[in-house]
Amino acid sequence: ARLSAALDDLFVADQVRSTDRQRASMRLMLDGLVQEVEADLRAALVGRLGPAAPEVLGVGRVSIIRPVFDRAGVLRDRELVALLLARAEEHRICTALRHAADGTSDTSVSAEGFECGDPALDLALKRAESRRFDQSAAPRLAACDLPAELLHRLLWWSAAALRDHLNRTTGLSPDLRDDALAGAVLTRLAGHDEGLTLDAAAMRVALAMEPDRPELLDVLRSGRISLFAALLARQAGIDQPAAFLLISDPSGSAFAVLLRALDLPLETAAPLLLQMAAANGLSDQVVEALIDDFIDLGADAARDVLQPWRLDRAFRHAIADIGRERRRR
Repeated sequence: ARLSAALDDLFVADQVRSTDRQRASMRLMLDGLVQEVEADLRAALVGRLGPAAPEVLGVGRVSIIRPVFDRAGVLRDRELVALLLARAEEHRICTALRHAADGTSDTSVSAEGFECGDPALDLALKRAESRRFDQSAAPRLAACDLPAELLHRLLWWSAAALRDHLNRTTGLSPDLRDDALAGAVLTRLAGHDEGLTLDAAAMRVALAMEPDRPELLDVLRSGRISLFAALLARQAGIDQPAAFLLISDPSGSAFAVLLRALDLPLETAAPLLLQMAAANGLSDQVVEALIDDFIDLGADAARDVLQPWRLDRAFRHAIADIGRERRRR
């Protein structure tokens, strides 16, 4: 196992290798997410089983689901890892932007200052944004922010893991056990509203806002990365996860192409590139090259580069899978 891990790690290209900080953040969020789902299901199961509930279900410090998940490898889920990586990167960028703002005399920009004019939409976005961090300001991925299909998989995996444990360690009636587990999952799924996720709330605000391009800089400097990605996604005709991937490119190149595809004037694009360059720790020489490339690249050529990102996400993943298989040969 150690040799296999070393082989995989050795041949990962530096430009796509996760940093130690990213891995630590992702592991922390994954632990918290699994613990949240397990606690919810165990509590629901105790309520449904009543006096027949095994005592272990009420002992929160004893993890049941995670060891089963680790053995089965089900958490190696592309969509789940993509969300964890995006949330870790969002936290890194927000932290870097905050530090950059602290180093200047301009501290007037506030995340509270941007509203679309609809109080209900603004409040929903602020509530969703508040879930991005835990009490220690570490990044967090809550179950209510998962897409419905991913939550569906995670809950049924969790039910299967609990079923496996109860089957091995208790004498519960199979019918009673399985009915209680299925009922707990179905009730949780029925209460999930994908429209309340952070991405959905940000996109609703973006659609309600006037496309005032100079305001993009203020939104970015405030650290409202989800709203910033939603605004650019709306203008570019791509989905929000795609916009975030382009924005968070550590080299800044993909972000420059995205801004050029929007045909932003240099006076609007340059401050955005400078902010993200500061967040990514890019040198002055790299920033100069980025701005030069932005100037030299035609808007039509940039839109051609962006075209594949306008495809359905599942279509993009399928294209990547086919390309990966061809490279193996």
